[in-house]
Amino acid sequence: MRRIIIDTDTGTDDAVAIIMALRDPDVKVEAITTVQGNVSVDRATVNALMSIEAAETYQPPVYKGFALPIVKEVDLSLNLLGHGEDGMGDIGLPPPKIKAEDEHAVDFLIRYIEENPYELEIVTIGPVTNLAWVCHRSPGTLSKVKKIYMMMGSGLWPGNTTPLAEGNAHMDPEALDIVFRYAGCDIVLIGYDLCIHEYIFDEKDVAALYATGSKRAKFCCDIGHILIDLNMERFGVAGIDWADPAAMAVALDPGMIEQSIEAYHRCDTNKGLSYGAVAIDWQKLSGKKPNAVTVTKIDAARMKKCVIDRIV
Repeated sequence: MRRIIIDTDTGTDDAVAIIMALRDPDVKVEAITTVQGNVSVDRATVNALMSIEAAETYQPPVYKGFALPIVKEVDLSLNLLGHGEDGMGDIGLPPPKIKAEDEHAVDFLIRYIEENPYELEIVTIGPVTNLAWVCHRSPGTLSKVKKIYMMMGSGLWPGNTTPLAEGNAHMDPEALDIVFRYAGCDIVLIGYDLCIHEYIFDEKDVAALYATGSKRAKFCCDIGHILIDLNMERFGVAGIDWADPAAMAVALDPGMIEQSIEAYHRCDTNKGLSYGAVAIDWQKLSGKKPNAVTVTKIDAARMKKCVIDRIV
């Protein structure tokens, strides 16, 4: 049984990814840690608890993490366009009945990784502020993680938040660059490019999910209704670009990876046009050792099946 920790800024697609992991028979979610990003960290924590309840399986502990990025100012305006004011599509969901733990997410991560060296995997589906603080607070701890899967960057494609930067990277570029430099463990990036084009859950996919009659599938599609409208404007497709579920699918079933690039990675922290862009040294121009893998192609049908099987 694989043991994972999910680090999340729980918006609509994070919620779907959490449900997927909680319903995967080969994975145990040891804990969920939260961070600001799609919404404030307080709201992300509430949404994570709601997602656990929606999964109707078991209740891993939830730990609230950092409310602020490492350096940049908080700006939730772009994220609210896709997720709503509450991060869950503003559909009037009732508050969760379960509660978060008192221990801070970073304190928990340091403690739990050190107690379980080389046993845990981490799936990050938001900015990696918490992991950057682990690097600073306890150098060497992340090197004891088996692997980190990140929904991060946009592969070799343009960004979705700025012309060059993807949202999770742009929300805390300094944190991502710290993790690239100091984590010391295997890192796999699944970017925004793997939830659009042939990977998007189009109108037929969404209709098929509703047609199952599954309460969970309805929940997942209902909270994504704002993205459906937004994607009609952006792509001409009334579908959902489920970025975090795509990343979670790869983490749960890495066999769907068809192409990837192992290279030296950095995140641009200069306050210019490329702020937050992930630089992938695929031609080895820097002469530096690879520190991450960026996935560039996955089996679209296998990814969609992985998502559907776990939310229906």
